[in-house]
Amino acid sequence: MSQRFKTRFKFGVLFAAIVIFIYACFMNFGNVIIFCAWLLNIIMPLIIGCMLAVVLNVPMRGLHHLISLIPKKLGKKINENVINAISLVLTLIGTFLVIFLVCSVVVPQLISSIKSIGETFLNYYPTLLSTLERYDIDTKNIKELIDYLNIDKLIGQITENASAIITTTFSAASSIFTTLFNAFTGFIIAVYLLASKKKFGRQAKKLLYAYVKESVADKIYDVAVMSSKTFTNFFSGQCLEACILGLLFFISMSIFGFPYASVISLFIGFMALIPYVGAFLGMAVGCLLIVMVDPMKALLFAVLFLVIQQIEGQLIYPRVVGTSVGLPAVWTMLAALVGGALFGIVGMLFFIPFTSVIYSLLRENVNFRLKEKHIQITD
Repeated sequence: MSQRFKTRFKFGVLFAAIVIFIYACFMNFGNVIIFCAWLLNIIMPLIIGCMLAVVLNVPMRGLHHLISLIPKKLGKKINENVINAISLVLTLIGTFLVIFLVCSVVVPQLISSIKSIGETFLNYYPTLLSTLERYDIDTKNIKELIDYLNIDKLIGQITENASAIITTTFSAASSIFTTLFNAFTGFIIAVYLLASKKKFGRQAKKLLYAYVKESVADKIYDVAVMSSKTFTNFFSGQCLEACILGLLFFISMSIFGFPYASVISLFIGFMALIPYVGAFLGMAVGCLLIVMVDPMKALLFAVLFLVIQQIEGQLIYPRVVGTSVGLPAVWTMLAALVGGALFGIVGMLFFIPFTSVIYSLLRENVNFRLKEKHIQITD
């Protein structure tokens, strides 16, 4: 057989195998879903470990750069493995310190603020009902919800449904144990990946160039490098910007005597990890909390938010984050919505740099094709 016939025969067999595989999956769709869920459950620690490694690699790279400058200043030479080990240990120490700070300082303040919010709502509840009824708004559902949350009735319902509650509790405990086990295993995997990241990178590069055509391997390698830079710049820039924004709100709200300063500033800082839309969601929650205490202060808070947003947008964001995402605002919001719908908050954070990589590759390919066709499009 000629070489051309052999090539066509191979592609024909491959195409037939793919069609049969797709048809088999379609006819056994339920079993395929069960198998995918089982497989996802098995590899979940690996997925968590890779995600943690991506996040922890940001401070580790910064520490590695700073530590490597010290021997250069002293005119000495330190082994690269030693620098990697020191930067990893410092990263882990810093991570545990942040977790300890959150658990010992932030969480108690959050619990205190949430209790205060609950008491404020109960005090504000009659006024809210009367205001809604004044405008002919049906308050039946709100009354039923508050009545349902009545402590005495809640205790009675717990007593009546004790067996179901015990079953649900065991199920929840099992789920919590699985989550903690996956998180702990994922953390161990992340540490191992970070400790041997250069070794893994070298091995992956060898496999790539060994089994893929060199021109294709070069392209894949370039995409991997760009993806690494995009994710690193996004997480480092957004985390720093979120910390600065949350601190600005906490200081300004404390100075002007706004209620729930710690909770609102922490929530705004956390939501600011999502560019463009996150901080405004924080403002909406802040206004909702403050309006129960003092509607006029809620209006002043909105003004304060707009002022700080202008300062952050004009002075802080361009210098701290810059063009690390490289996405127009519309595409950023779309990526956040899709990622949030699929995987929640984590999906929002990871989908934005992922979409940025796709956007950059598409833009590069479009410009290349237009250049090949000698077409120039101007605004």
